[in-house]
Amino acid sequence: MQINLLSKKNFLAFLLFSLIFLFGIFSFKDYGISTDEQFHRENGSFYYNYAKSFLNGPNSLETKKSEKLIKENLDLGGAIFGTPSVQPVFFDIIAELFIEKLNIKNSKDIYQFRHLLNFLFFFIGLCFFYKIIDNRYKSNIYALIGVLFLFLSPRFFAESFYNQKDIVFLSLTIINIYFGINFIKNPNFKNTFAFSLSSALAFDTRIMSVISIFIILFILLLKSLRSNELLKKNLKFIAYFFPITFIFIVVFWPYIWNDPINNFLFGISQLLSADFSMTSLYMGEFILSKNAPWHYPIVWIGITSPTIVILFFLFGLFFLIRRIIFRLIAIDNNSNDIWRGDNEMIDIYFLLMILSTIFLFINKGIAYDGWRLLYFIYPSIIMIALFGIYYLNLHLKLRLFKTAIYLVIILNLSYLVFWNYKFHPHQYVYFNFLFKDKFNNNFEKDYWGLSNTQSINYIIDNNIKYPIKIGTKSFASLEYSLLMLKDEDKNKVSITYNLADAEFIITNYRIRQKKNFIIDKKKYRKYYEITVDDVPINTVYRKIK
Repeated sequence: MQINLLSKKNFLAFLLFSLIFLFGIFSFKDYGISTDEQFHRENGSFYYNYAKSFLNGPNSLETKKSEKLIKENLDLGGAIFGTPSVQPVFFDIIAELFIEKLNIKNSKDIYQFRHLLNFLFFFIGLCFFYKIIDNRYKSNIYALIGVLFLFLSPRFFAESFYNQKDIVFLSLTIINIYFGINFIKNPNFKNTFAFSLSSALAFDTRIMSVISIFIILFILLLKSLRSNELLKKNLKFIAYFFPITFIFIVVFWPYIWNDPINNFLFGISQLLSADFSMTSLYMGEFILSKNAPWHYPIVWIGITSPTIVILFFLFGLFFLIRRIIFRLIAIDNNSNDIWRGDNEMIDIYFLLMILSTIFLFINKGIAYDGWRLLYFIYPSIIMIALFGIYYLNLHLKLRLFKTAIYLVIILNLSYLVFWNYKFHPHQYVYFNFLFKDKFNNNFEKDYWGLSNTQSINYIIDNNIKYPIKIGTKSFASLEYSLLMLKDEDKNKVSITYNLADAEFIITNYRIRQKKNFIIDKKKYRKYYEITVDDVPINTVYRKIK
């Protein structure tokens, strides 16, 4: 089949993705460093070196030395967050491979390269998201809208550069969904292999990928119940899926190479049982991460997603559930009457993806850092929102109403472009316009301390006597921020933990629950401040001499 690259459809898609790519290229150097990045870089570096020694000789001295360090760290209780940990390191090993081959030495260059690589994963995910939507609606307009919803959602735009777990997992989940849908539609060796590989890559980023994987397998089983012959055929490929996927999981998870079965089971048990307590500001109160109220994920999704996405999602959710209820009422002996055709089947997949994930998180009661652990369901939320747009267009007879829908979408997307530009690079503090006047002192803002880098650079650029003693009264350590400074600036700063000795004190408003330093306005004056929607997210105080 010949593809017309000059067609209007392909041209618009090419233009959009070219612009997205350029935005990424011109933006990846603008972000600070999150509190998680150094750990992931160190863990990835360890396993990259371990993988090289293992491939050179599983019984070599270097390999045995690395395996001894792994065992010692596990014995000391550092299975999840100590280095080396049992956490999968797929993205981090790729990053270390390029860092070595490109001979990147400076810490600022290293982390900025990781930000670029992080964005490239997101960019690839957007490409697959376009294909999923286009295949579902056979419309590049819906595909373009869906991609823009995801790309322009401010928190996702910002975190696409530095969130090496949740955004990479979101991107790999999109790819996994694409191949999973192909697997459902046409189970064969090629689609089984692609689905297995993408499942392993997603799993080796976050084990929560099993939610999407088992929904795919469940839907395929339901579809197979139409006949015994179809059931036998599809069960064969499902049977192939599990061993192939496990092999790929082993390949991309170096921790389990030494003892694949036992280390796999131990690693999973550690990741599932990880129980660490931290406080999180939620609705004006500090709550423990393991005691989250049931509405925690729903509220966070509702207040940090663009209103246009939430509005059409509610429409789509209502129409989709109503259709399912009507089908269930009229169901006969044919088990697949709940959906008619592949498109309706895909709609049900995205609904199950959202409902099952939120139910599991509500049941477990996890609460920290907003809803980033649930980011991987955001593409499914957008898919339901697109269904809402599709259904309204299908049933609204007046052209005026249809025009109004697209006008509302264009205006909201334009607003998101403006907001992203105005508050760049602090889009991670986005709250939609319904809540932007209510989030201050009610919800966590810059919980990862990315804005600290900008404040430190400001202090350095506006002082001439070095080293400058700087401390923080917030949770995020300033040592991470120093990694993003130019080499010649690193010696200009002296981080102090005795805040009484600090010339400058930075706060990013994630307060410490213990030893919280109180700023005495008689001894300190406000020196510099970063605001988003007129709310301070980072403030620097200078000691009055």
